[in-house]
Amino acid sequence: MKLKTLFICFLMVFFINVTVWAEQTDTDFVAWKKQLRTQALNEGLTEEFLDEVIPRMTLLPHVVESDKKQPEFQLTFWTYLDKTITPLRIQKGQEMLRLHHKTLKAAEKKYKVPAKYIVAFWGLESNYGSHKGSIDTLNALTTLAYDTRRRTFFTKELLTFLKILQKEKLSDITGSWAGAFGNFQFMPTTFQAYGVDGDGDGKIDIVNSVPDAIFSAANYLSKMGWNPNVKWGREVKLTKPMSWEDVHNDKQKTLADWEKLGVKPANGGPWPTKMAGVNAEILMPMGVDGPVFLTYSNFKVIMRWNRSTLYALAVGLLSDAIEQENMTIYAKRQNNPLSTIEVKEIQEILAKEGYYTSDIDGNVGRGTREALCKYQKDHQLPQDGYASKEILKKMKGIE
Repeated sequence: MKLKTLFICFLMVFFINVTVWAEQTDTDFVAWKKQLRTQALNEGLTEEFLDEVIPRMTLLPHVVESDKKQPEFQLTFWTYLDKTITPLRIQKGQEMLRLHHKTLKAAEKKYKVPAKYIVAFWGLESNYGSHKGSIDTLNALTTLAYDTRRRTFFTKELLTFLKILQKEKLSDITGSWAGAFGNFQFMPTTFQAYGVDGDGDGKIDIVNSVPDAIFSAANYLSKMGWNPNVKWGREVKLTKPMSWEDVHNDKQKTLADWEKLGVKPANGGPWPTKMAGVNAEILMPMGVDGPVFLTYSNFKVIMRWNRSTLYALAVGLLSDAIEQENMTIYAKRQNNPLSTIEVKEIQEILAKEGYYTSDIDGNVGRGTREALCKYQKDHQLPQDGYASKEILKKMKGIE
């Protein structure tokens, strides 16, 4: 009964907020659309096109709510992999390699990006085209451009999207609440910069044309600096105590140098002789007690696509799993995610002791990790910068 009452209260608050938001924005929204029309005309869009599109623009309050929403728990390496790299997704990726072999190989030949990586991105972004998003992209971008928090960024995306619709004669496009669309969930400016006509029909359609989508993704990765001579990285193990100075601050060393420091392939095999001079960095996504990876230059390219370390690891691991038919992680599985409230506790303690000066927002970003590293160094703890339940207990004096 209590749950039912709480749910009813939640719905009442939600609808009241939506109604108030709509009433407050109605007049302003009309004025905003007039201003947008002027901007669009100045950027070369036609009056005929704008007269047809702008009246159809509406606000989607749930898009703003999605943009503001915080997760209840922080995703860990293991929870993220459980969610993104499933046996079914690996199997489907292998099917996509076979089904689109000719197109993938043509893109690989032109852009020097191996097919397995293109398929891995495809799998993570839209589950190979089966989940491209169901939110009207025009209205999602309209809502985010009208909202004041990131108006400049999303106004540019919206104007670019209007140019795409006019030029490519596309319509009824749906995608994510953030305005990304198509098989590889491109934002409009990414589409504009890297979209390619892969099937030769004279237009670029990354939503309905698989060749266009594949060639566009390969072109994007190529332009970002993909190196066809190295992989993304690999899992390793540490056989000696590691200097934290060597781990942090993007410390690159050759594989030969890492080997001298006791870094070995996790599978127990030898380092390939031809890789001895390749530069790599240490990555510990769950701190000193979790899995360890050496990442190569292509990992940074993946991070330019999506700045999430967990996402980049998932792309690399899924690409290997598609090639090898399964995913193998040698590190011991330990998974005990922090809640957003617990992250805020860590940030509050760090702020109180002078290590942290940013917002207490419950998100483990670069600033939180760097502050935690300084705290750990001063308290003679492993300086992995990893926010965990164990470190929170130590910070609170709980043994």
